[in-house]
Amino acid sequence: MTKRGIFFFLLLAASLLSGCVAAPLIPAAGGAQVIPVIGASYEGYVVWKGRESSRYYTYDTKTVCQAIKQSCDQLKLETEIQNPASENGCSLDTKGKYHMEINASHSEENLTKVVITIELFGDKQYAELLYRTIDENIPKKTDIKPTTTDAVLKTTTTDK
Repeated sequence: MTKRGIFFFLLLAASLLSGCVAAPLIPAAGGAQVIPVIGASYEGYVVWKGRESSRYYTYDTKTVCQAIKQSCDQLKLETEIQNPASENGCSLDTKGKYHMEINASHSEENLTKVVITIELFGDKQYAELLYRTIDENIPKKTDIKPTTTDAVLKTTTTDK
């Protein structure tokens, strides 16, 4: 380890022990990499903590739950609904090779938190694949067709 590497290691260790958040943003001893520690969950980042990952979606809970169920069907996951009567979200348990617990809960208006818990030796890449599949199955804002109102106040959908 070079003097430069030792210096950055000691600087990082001292700043983390003192509670300083700015030091991890200093480029690493290699020069080009930056250690990301700050990121808004609202922007689609997956945050892992142990066996649990969480991600926020800016959609209502019903839409996200439908996308989760559709994604599980596409990935051919056997699912069991844990709490079918819940109004605040959905809870699924997958069976088979990739066992996961999937919980979607209402956080704020038009904000849903999805938490995937994997087994101790679970496959994080498969959970990430499930998040990407959920993203594909959620209708985009541009997918919604505009509606118009005619003279008798009947709402119709316009096709492009």
